[in-house]
Amino acid sequence: MSSFGPIVLRTERLVLRPPEERDAPDCFAAVDQVVRRWMPWAHGYTLERARQWCVKEAYRDPRRETSFVIVPDRTGRAGGVIGINRADWETGVAETGYWIGPADRRHGYVTEAVREVARYAFGLGLHRLELFAATGNIASQRVAERAGFTREGVLRKARPVPGGRSDMVLFSLLKGEL
Repeated sequence: MSSFGPIVLRTERLVLRPPEERDAPDCFAAVDQVVRRWMPWAHGYTLERARQWCVKEAYRDPRRETSFVIVPDRTGRAGGVIGINRADWETGVAETGYWIGPADRRHGYVTEAVREVARYAFGLGLHRLELFAATGNIASQRVAERAGFTREGVLRKARPVPGGRSDMVLFSLLKGEL
């Protein structure tokens, strides 16, 4: 069985690294109304919850999931988060998800981060990476498409969002398609 370990990934414009306690103020500041609209955990988000999350990430099961803060070179601060979740090493399938704050949107950072995380996941032996986006979250769907993922279909009421459950568009990327 493979596993994720603490690692730093680098792209042309980004550093993707494990969260640290010092990232809490930046993560907290990046959670705006857009993030709150789609992420159930963001309701009532506080600086203390951001700090707890950053600290807790060091203790995740490295065989199943990992998180990276997205740090653009131009700012040097955490602007969002991307992760690899629900890894099943037996089938070679995992999921990726992300969010980014308003100051770092519309620069292509998330697309760049998704591609780099996919390279990392496939390099560890995964075969398929899945991505779910709420049907109303057009921006997230565009990121998936720009990153090279294929839209497979819609899963009805598949995930919670603030205010209830949402239909989710399932996207996938296979090893060799990147």
